[in-house]
Amino acid sequence: MNKSTCIHYNPRYGWDLNSDANLEMRLFAKAQRRQVTILSYGCDLDHHTIKKIARHYLTRKKTDEAEETLEIRYDTYDANSCKHEESQYYWKTSFISERTLAAFLQALYRLPGTHIHCEFNVRGHFEVRINGVEFSTRVLKALDYPSMYKEDLIGRYLLFIDTESPDNEIIRHKIHLLPEELQSLSLPLDSSPLQWELLVKGWITAILLYEV
Repeated sequence: MNKSTCIHYNPRYGWDLNSDANLEMRLFAKAQRRQVTILSYGCDLDHHTIKKIARHYLTRKKTDEAEETLEIRYDTYDANSCKHEESQYYWKTSFISERTLAAFLQALYRLPGTHIHCEFNVRGHFEVRINGVEFSTRVLKALDYPSMYKEDLIGRYLLFIDTESPDNEIIRHKIHLLPEELQSLSLPLDSSPLQWELLVKGWITAILLYEV
């Protein structure tokens, strides 16, 4: 087999497209995703409208349509803890067509917040200890993070302050009062464990020190 100029093998996360791969290869790779999580995040999301949109477009029954069915999960994160509704949608897998997904996204894009694609089964936590206090962060893997990073295919990890650790209450209640750049944290996929530790601790320390 001839050596491809479009893909390479990375020992850390397997096969990937080269940074100079042509547009057709990127579109082809994205088209192969039959499972995806849609994430809406921001401050003071319009949860009333989100509920109506989710109820209208997301169904848990597979259709008999000839068009191929996608498996969709939907997740939200509101920086305002008073409005955040924990895992209301995430643990339900919906089966919809590509046309329905496009309509669902179009409806979401009209609402405040950021609405992006994330890897289907990547949703975890990362914990750090600062001065004897344990803080927990929610982690998702964004697939189409804003193109300014030039990583729209491999994406980045997104971290949010969650409610898994009781100690998070020290900071969770004030996240919506912080500048937008402190309400979440973005990390490249190739960040080392040491980088994760240092960057997450630095982020949470900045939140702790921010006066509101």
